[in-house]
Amino acid sequence: MAAKTVTIENKDYVFNTLKEAQKYYDVIVKELYDAKLTLTTGQDFDDLKWIYTTYCDYTNHNLDQLSELDITGFKGIRTVREKGGQYIPTECCVIIFSNGTEEEFFTDKAIKEIAIKQNPR
Repeated sequence: MAAKTVTIENKDYVFNTLKEAQKYYDVIVKELYDAKLTLTTGQDFDDLKWIYTTYCDYTNHNLDQLSELDITGFKGIRTVREKGGQYIPTECCVIIFSNGTEEEFFTDKAIKEIAIKQNPR
């Protein structure tokens, strides 16, 4: 099976593999969690926003909310995720919308979906 490339279109960057892209953004999310920061501007903000909105577009996820609200920030949180029948603590993103609501967002899942759409078989 050939490796899937991932293109982050808002900065015109191509990752050679899905895992490379996932790892790159996992580090950003972990840094947000460790530093207890909310990201509201800059290239990482723009990248995460593009990844989320592209994922939503590809999967028809949360399109009503996206059409009505702006994304104002991203922060890192620790949550529990089921993986292979086990529940594992992990860091993920929380998206902050302009009305103050928040939603968990797993960048690895979104990037995988983007890679599948960008590299159809």
